[in-house]
Amino acid sequence: MKLYIMRHSETDWNRQHRIQGRTDVHLNINGMKIAAMAGDGMKNVPIDVCFSSPLMRAQETAALVVSRNPRFVESGSRIALDERLLEIGFGIWEGRDGSDRTMGIDRAEFDEFFTNLDSTFCPEGAERPIEVIRRSQDFLNEIISREDLKDKSVLVVSHGFTIRCMLSRFHKDLKEYFRKSDVLYNCQVALAETNEAGELILQETGKLYYDREHARNYYR
Repeated sequence: MKLYIMRHSETDWNRQHRIQGRTDVHLNINGMKIAAMAGDGMKNVPIDVCFSSPLMRAQETAALVVSRNPRFVESGSRIALDERLLEIGFGIWEGRDGSDRTMGIDRAEFDEFFTNLDSTFCPEGAERPIEVIRRSQDFLNEIISREDLKDKSVLVVSHGFTIRCMLSRFHKDLKEYFRKSDVLYNCQVALAETNEAGELILQETGKLYYDREHARNYYR
């Protein structure tokens, strides 16, 4: 199996540095453009199966990418939605300014919640990071064990923190890994592949299928 894990494309909330979480925000015009460019860049990748988070920004990204993929279109496949790919829920923080300069929440509390797996702090209504790790790893373990996907190329469209939790399986020191708060840019891809023993091996992360000049880091 070849696994292409892509972060959703741009939204207005990304541009505004607002914390999205489970809030269901659509792509903006530039987000549609970037997703379409990523789809054009991946048109020669033989995508057999596509999984997406149910949130619209992920679904819209997935649709724009696979609609440009001859292998996927000709197969008559459909995008499969999976709640395990949802973004982390930020509870009462959602919608607030998350930028460094004008952050609408306390930066120390944010960093404590987002980067410290031992933290007991959790904003009201939020999902704990450890739960995102569990559900995202459950998703990966399930698809790599499926016999029908063994020789397939699979696209997974999800969210910044959830993808970090997926990629955590490739790092022995989880606490150190999560102290680094970097996430993929919009429509950036991590590529992993199963070996003969059925183990998932990370081949590359941060791959862009569109022109780098259009890539923006809206995380900070």
